[in-house]
Amino acid sequence: MSRFEWTSLALQILTLVAASYFAYTQNVVNDRLARLEDYVSVSAIPDAGGIRFINTGGSNVYIDEVDVDASSTRYDKPRQIAAKADGNSSYFLPVSLELANRKTFDITLKLTDEFGGHWISQHGGGAADDDPKTGAFNVWTYQTKKAD
Repeated sequence: MSRFEWTSLALQILTLVAASYFAYTQNVVNDRLARLEDYVSVSAIPDAGGIRFINTGGSNVYIDEVDVDASSTRYDKPRQIAAKADGNSSYFLPVSLELANRKTFDITLKLTDEFGGHWISQHGGGAADDDPKTGAFNVWTYQTKKAD
């Protein structure tokens, strides 16, 4: 083989390695973008007499079950919270005066996303002041994680 052929072969191998690395890196980026686009996130916001759950994630979610401390409510037909609706699509959970005045309480939502994945969204809350007549309370979100 001549010097030209060796140089050509070396450049072809270098091009193959560079193209393979680029393809691998692009695949990693695409996987990350897909995960970001389809993530599930539910936020809890106190509202007059209850808690409003807003879907801040990238895909529609369906509430299958709501657990408030020891009380559980399972829905035969899941409740949908549309994605990226900015509060226009939400789920309202009424809160009793007794629950609002507890020092702490836990709320767990069992969710299914539009692709059939199962998720657990954990929230908490507690009385905002010492006056039991007001029923003022705070809520917060712990985490939303994949159940599988």
